[in-house]
Amino acid sequence: MVYFDRILLDTPTLLVSYSSQHQLVQAQWRGRFDAASARQQCELLLAALPAAGPVHRMINDSSEAFGEWWEAGEWIGRVLAPALAAHGVRAVAWINAMDWPSRDAVASAVALAQELPIRTFDFDEAEAALAWVLDATT
Repeated sequence: MVYFDRILLDTPTLLVSYSSQHQLVQAQWRGRFDAASARQQCELLLAALPAAGPVHRMINDSSEAFGEWWEAGEWIGRVLAPALAAHGVRAVAWINAMDWPSRDAVASAVALAQELPIRTFDFDEAEAALAWVLDATT
């Protein structure tokens, strides 16, 4: 169990929490996304990171996301992933959506991300995702 001591961002579609103990950010995506809204929320996520303090780990929880946002996958893989690495993120555990179009978007983004290790987990594997991301950066 991880205690998140700060909320960095809370919008209707994205909640970003921070655990200073684990230097871990958790992004919880919720609701319908298209390419434009996914990219916009990613940009808000990046803008919130400097307020966190050191961030070495990230859980990107898309289990409650749905929609046709696959067109943002290339931007996420080629722009967001390097930007996360530049902020100090060393590993991302990405909890996959239940929605098949969103799962396709996640797969396309992960395939393009070369700057940091990203491992996907099914929507019911949150504990495994947390264990992996904590272990991957020690």
